[in-house]
Amino acid sequence: MMKTKKGLTLGILVMVVFSLILSACGSNNNSSSSNKVGEKAVDEIVFAMPTFNAIPEDLSKVTEAINAITVDKIGVKVDFKLYGPADYAQKVNLALQSGDKMDVFTTLGQFTNYVSKNQLYPIEDLLAEHGKELIEIVEKDFGPDFLKATTIGGHTYGVPVNKGMSLPISFVYNADMLKEIGKTSDDITSIEDLPAIFEAIKQKFPDVVPFGPINVNPSDTGLINYIKGTSKIDFLTDTSGIGVVVDGDGQVVNLYETDAFIDGVKMMNAWFNNGYLQKDAATTTITSTELMASDRLFSYMGGYGGMEAASSISAQTGKNIEMKRIAPFYFDTNAVNSVSWLVSSTTKVPEAAVKFLNLLYTDQQLINTILYGIEGEDFIKVDEHHVKFPDGKNANTVSYTAMLSTGIVGSESIQYQFEGINWSDVELKLKENKETERSPYFGFIFDPSPVKTQISAVTNVVNQYLPGLVTGALDPETIIPKFVQALKDAGAEAIIQSKQDQLNAWIAEQQ
Repeated sequence: MMKTKKGLTLGILVMVVFSLILSACGSNNNSSSSNKVGEKAVDEIVFAMPTFNAIPEDLSKVTEAINAITVDKIGVKVDFKLYGPADYAQKVNLALQSGDKMDVFTTLGQFTNYVSKNQLYPIEDLLAEHGKELIEIVEKDFGPDFLKATTIGGHTYGVPVNKGMSLPISFVYNADMLKEIGKTSDDITSIEDLPAIFEAIKQKFPDVVPFGPINVNPSDTGLINYIKGTSKIDFLTDTSGIGVVVDGDGQVVNLYETDAFIDGVKMMNAWFNNGYLQKDAATTTITSTELMASDRLFSYMGGYGGMEAASSISAQTGKNIEMKRIAPFYFDTNAVNSVSWLVSSTTKVPEAAVKFLNLLYTDQQLINTILYGIEGEDFIKVDEHHVKFPDGKNANTVSYTAMLSTGIVGSESIQYQFEGINWSDVELKLKENKETERSPYFGFIFDPSPVKTQISAVTNVVNQYLPGLVTGALDPETIIPKFVQALKDAGAEAIIQSKQDQLNAWIAEQQ
C-alpha cells in the first residue's frame, strides 16, 4: 500500500485510514492507487512537475493544500513531486522504466519519444467523459483542433499547456544605449535596420557587444526561429531541420539547403565580420542576461508572447530594456505539443488522472496553490489577477513558490500574475493564439522510428556545423556545401523521404 501523508486539512478530512484491496473499488484501482479518506473512497495519483525555483525540503503543507481541493472535488489524492529542469526527464523516465508509480507528467519536448516507446495512455475517451471543462477552456483560449497536436493514429496522448504559445521574434535591446546613439524604437522596423544601429553602438560604446546569443546555447542567436516565422517553415515535429516544408508547398526539403537558411547565415556572417558579435559567440557560456546586466551587451533576438517580457528582463538585469517585434510566429505542431501534460501507460487509475488534468486546467484555486503555495504565507493577493510576496519575503525566502513554472502548467487565463504584470498582456497572448497563422500541416506528427539511426547520425553533424554558422563565425560559402554533404553521408535523404511519405499519407487522411 501507499503511505498516506499526515496532517491533512481538518476542515476537509477527518481521518485517514488505509483500505484493503477490493476489486469492487473499480477496474482501474489497485493497492498502490486507492484508499479511503474518512468515509470517502479516493484514487491516488503521482503528479510530477518541473520547477525552476528552489525545491523546498518539505512539500507536505502544499501537498495537503492540494489534496484539500482534489479529494473534495474529484475524489483524487495527489502525491506531488517536484524536480528541477535538469533532473525532470531523468526522474520521470526512471519511474516509467522501473515500474514506480507515475501517473501525470509533462513532455518538455519529448512527446514523440514517449509515444514511440508506448509510455503514454490514450485519453480521448476519458477526456470526452471527464475533460469537458478542460476542452472548453482550451478551445476558448487557443481555438479548436488543439488536440490535433497530441493525436496520433486516432489516439490522443496528451493535452498541450494552455498558455500564450505564439512567440513572435522580438529585438531586445538596452533602451538607454539606443537613446545615446540618437535612435528610437521607430528606427527599428525590420531586421534590415539593425546593422546601422549596431555600427553606431560599436562606435559609441567600443566595449559593448552590439548583438549576442539569447542564452547559453551557442546555436541560439534567434536566427532559426526568425527564418521559421518569416518563411513559414514547418519543422514537421523534428527540430533537427532535416526535412521541413516551406510556405505550405507540401515538399519536404533539407532546411540547410533552403534560400531562407543560406541568406540568414550570410547575414550573420556579415554581422560577425563587422564585429557585431563576440568572437567566441559559437562557444560562449555567458548568458545574454549576464552580459546585459554588466553593460557588455546591447541586444539579442528572442521569441516572446505578449508585450510585457521587457519588464521582466529589466528587473533581471537592472537595465532599461525594451523590445520591438521584427518577425511573426508560425504555428506548426511542435510549437504546441512540445509542452503537453500526459498520462502514463503504466497508470492504474487513468480515470483519476484525467479528472485531475481537467481540474488542473480549470480550477483557479488548485493551479495557483501549485504555483504559489499557501495564501498569506507564500503569497498575498493584491487584486483579482495579481499576487505579491509577503512583506520582507522574496522568491528565495518564502517556504514555497513555483512561480517560474507558470508557462508550463495549467491554463494561463486562470493563473495569478505577479504584481506589475499587465493583465491585458495575458489577454493579448491568448488572442494571438487564435490569430497567428498555422501551418496547413498542423497536427502532423512524424514517426522517427523507421530512420532513428540516421537521425542520430545527422544530429551529430548538425551539432558540429550549426553553431558556427548561425553565429556567423564560419564562412557559409565554403562551409554550407561541406555541411550539406556531411548530412547526406549521415542519411539525411532517408529522413527526408520518410517524412515525405508520412506527410503524404497524413494529407490523404485529411481529405
